[in-house]
Amino acid sequence: MRGEIFTLLLAMWPCLQALFVVESEQASYDGEVHDKVMMGCRFSRIPSVSRLSVIWKRISPSPTLEVYHLDMGHEKRNFTNPHFQSRVRLLREELENFRAVIELSHLRLSDSGTYRCIVIQDEADYKQTQLNVRASYKPIKKTIRVLSEKEVELSCESQGFPLAHVTWTDSKFNEAHLTNRSENSHTQNSDGIFIVTSRLKVTKNAENYTCSYVSDDGKTSQTATFVIPDELGETNKWTKGYAAISVIVVLCLGLVFLLLFLHRRKKAQTHLDISSIKCESPEQNLRVTSTDHLLPNSDSRVDTLTFTSESWNGKTENLQDVQKQSFTLPPTLLSEGNQHNDI
Repeated sequence: MRGEIFTLLLAMWPCLQALFVVESEQASYDGEVHDKVMMGCRFSRIPSVSRLSVIWKRISPSPTLEVYHLDMGHEKRNFTNPHFQSRVRLLREELENFRAVIELSHLRLSDSGTYRCIVIQDEADYKQTQLNVRASYKPIKKTIRVLSEKEVELSCESQGFPLAHVTWTDSKFNEAHLTNRSENSHTQNSDGIFIVTSRLKVTKNAENYTCSYVSDDGKTSQTATFVIPDELGETNKWTKGYAAISVIVVLCLGLVFLLLFLHRRKKAQTHLDISSIKCESPEQNLRVTSTDHLLPNSDSRVDTLTFTSESWNGKTENLQDVQKQSFTLPPTLLSEGNQHNDI
């Protein structure tokens, strides 16, 4: 019986050797947002890779998206989905090592999913792998807010992906008690990254408190420690400093506005004074000719006096009335042969 099985396997060996197989190099890959990752699959040895076809697709989440397409040695970039356009390339040199490796750059959270590697050479085979894109949590931003003479609020804030939970401990390692007392909240920005905030109210008694951001796999990504009451003094110093700066800024702004007000007021007063001096009467300047030449004086001459509205200072109307009146000089003032004249 054993001899018959051996004979059968020996007869099928050439067929088994000809079987074309594709294997995934890794079951899953981890990538960082804005970074790059290389994913690959191995295929059976073949005489030549010049007419090889390689196709990479993301099959989940739906819909299926084509990532890269090599058709019998020729790239088909028009097959690449716009989501991956200009971000993916095939390492052609690795084909000689019987590896179909792609490099995906500028990773996004939405790149996470299941990918399928398909290799075709007369025969075809494929394998699948998983890509998980993460955003590491940033250093924690600490805040201390004084609530009363005996109580303060400690606050931790960080951002990353996926959603992390926050734990609190003190020097006595009362993790469960403190964590249950804390208040946690989170939001997501436009990139899908979580902004996680945790607050804990404690007394001002001497103690150290630590907040920790723990990922879903149980690993701690970021921690921050508050030293009470030491950090309260620093907080008060900063608060007083900001208050002093605020007062100085307000005083400077007030002084600037006061100077501007006084400058404009002085300018307006100067303009008003000039206007009162240079303002002209709506009537024309009046010209009055003296009658001295009518007197019997051999040295008499015609004198012409010009009076402007500035000189008369509001007496224009009276002068106009005089102009409109007609009167006759006494005969004694008239020279011989002169008749009375009207002015």
